[in-house]
Amino acid sequence: MSMLDSLTVAVAVLVITLGAAITDLRERRIPNVLTVPAMAAGLLFHGLLPWGQGWLFALTGFALGAGLLLLPYILGGGGMGDIKLLAALGTWLGPRGLLIAFACGVIVGAAFTLVCLVTGKSLEELVRPMARASQPHDAGSGVASRAKRFTTSSRKALPFAVPLAVGTWLMVAMALVRGGWY
Repeated sequence: MSMLDSLTVAVAVLVITLGAAITDLRERRIPNVLTVPAMAAGLLFHGLLPWGQGWLFALTGFALGAGLLLLPYILGGGGMGDIKLLAALGTWLGPRGLLIAFACGVIVGAAFTLVCLVTGKSLEELVRPMARASQPHDAGSGVASRAKRFTTSSRKALPFAVPLAVGTWLMVAMALVRGGWY
């Protein structure tokens, strides 16, 4: 695969993850209108185009992506949008690239979670400081107010598309610097 083809895959993956991160952060969901066409495009790119990696590459990436978060979903720890996003990324990145992107996303997610725990704020509060500033302030201050904020925001699940996007961007950047991940 040429550098131009690697750039095509990189741009597609960056657009997919950016759209998913924004909608997951804003709406707490990843819409099918993003994931389903992304899956189809990845399958077609690798399956039909002569510079693609082939159907097996795209389909094994798809299956791995769909399977990685299936158990957490069954146990109530995620949503179908996350599963479909990983399946879509798998069609573009293949199994090896997807595993690296997923691992990077999990590490970034752990770092985000640690920052949220230390600050007592949700990810939404951290990335949207202006929205929080326009809301009425708590009457309390100090430790009691911080404890109240901490318990309220800690109940919110981290929108996984955000750390997955950051982790994927890191993986793609490293792969492009190295000359491709294929």
